[in-house]
Amino acid sequence: MNPDLSRVCELFAATVVAGIAVLVWREDAGLPREARRRARGLFLSKLDRKQRWSWLVRRRFEVCGSAGRRYTIGAYRPFNISTADAVFCVQVNGRIPAHDKLLAQKLLIEADETLFLAHANMRTQSRAWEKLAAAARSHYPTLTGVK
Repeated sequence: MNPDLSRVCELFAATVVAGIAVLVWREDAGLPREARRRARGLFLSKLDRKQRWSWLVRRRFEVCGSAGRRYTIGAYRPFNISTADAVFCVQVNGRIPAHDKLLAQKLLIEADETLFLAHANMRTQSRAWEKLAAAARSHYPTLTGVK
């Protein structure tokens, strides 16, 4: 690859990452500092030692769903939940700190993975995930309009 083109690609990638960081920062913008501090403290207190280390160092952690599947939750943004072959988006509504939203996602996956799959928007090439999501939606028929 041309060295100049390579540098342009690097700068573009850095700009995208910086833009995502600004979006995440804006998620909490305008909320009282005390609310953000307390949300972060509660969030960290609900992570086990390995999850807490992973969050503090890598800004993501693994969680085991109620059905045994493993998910990685990253910083709060669209499609921040992933597996090896799928990404998921579960929006937590309300003007609340991002750490509270992350905790809600974690607790939903751990407590009721079927409800998580029924509610989540999903991107995957795997038919297995599509079948799981369809089964989950049939289990929760009141979630009409959920894709």
